[in-house]
Amino acid sequence: MASPHRTDWRFYVFIRTKLGEGESLEDDPRTGRPSTSRTEENIAAVRRMIEENRHTTIAVISDDLGLSTGSIHTIIHEDLKMRKVCSRWVPHLLSDDEKMRRVQCASAILTEFGPDGHKRITDIVTGDEKWFYFFQVPHKRQNMVWLGEKDARPTVVKGGFRSRKQMFIVFFSSTGPVSVVTVPKGQNVSATYYTETALKSVVKNLEKTKPTRLASGKVHLHHDNALQSHAVKTRQFLEESKLQLINHPPYSPDLAPCDFWLFPKLSEKLAGINFQREQDLARKINAELRTISDCEYSECFVKWMTRLQKCVNLRGEYVEGV
Repeated sequence: MASPHRTDWRFYVFIRTKLGEGESLEDDPRTGRPSTSRTEENIAAVRRMIEENRHTTIAVISDDLGLSTGSIHTIIHEDLKMRKVCSRWVPHLLSDDEKMRRVQCASAILTEFGPDGHKRITDIVTGDEKWFYFFQVPHKRQNMVWLGEKDARPTVVKGGFRSRKQMFIVFFSSTGPVSVVTVPKGQNVSATYYTETALKSVVKNLEKTKPTRLASGKVHLHHDNALQSHAVKTRQFLEESKLQLINHPPYSPDLAPCDFWLFPKLSEKLAGINFQREQDLARKINAELRTISDCEYSECFVKWMTRLQKCVNLRGEYVEGV
């Protein structure tokens, strides 16, 4: 009985002898079934539906046009070269005048404190007020855990919106925290309270850490555009204390170090901890501020300058990803 391998070999030799010059045993490529859905008419129809409603879905387009979802997907991505992305959330729809104001303020800060500026970035003190919850709901990614095959999925009560909250006024510089004020429950942050409590605390600490710079009028204060920040009483206090004011444009949390860096960082540190007393929350915030390294505080101000430059380059549009 002949070996099956030997028989296969003989058959292969037989076939090779029958093939002509340049012929091959491999199958020729085939174009396949011609597409009947990617016509100019269908592509135009898909384009029209998307232009009429940018939020429409592939399933809706498929039902309306009677085409498969695969065909619609191919038309959108390959023929129309489109992709679906989430809308960008912004704090405020900026007018042209507000964009111009942002560019002006950013340019003024860069002129003084940027890479070619004549003033020290270490002479800036920035701050703002912030509500912190006694229980801060963790970000969804912070709740992710590894589970075994039979492990039950853990649950977390989303109670942050019902949690008590406490306001703090925090100031810091490129070398670390300068002042943290716990605002008493029911206290309105008026110009009087802001100057006599928050700003006096800042000045008191600067008299210890930067007495010469403060006395010579070389320390600059940066805060937001809240009413108490620009009240006559506040401006008089700054002038008497020899603190130079850095102008901040309206509707610009993306250009405020507290908003784009410090407060999100603190909120992440506090997430998932249930505080029972105001003192415990205040103690934890002060502790976390001290655990942040000098290098991180310094890098924040470098990022601030980068954001300001990007704002100028974008002609006042909101800045992301820095």
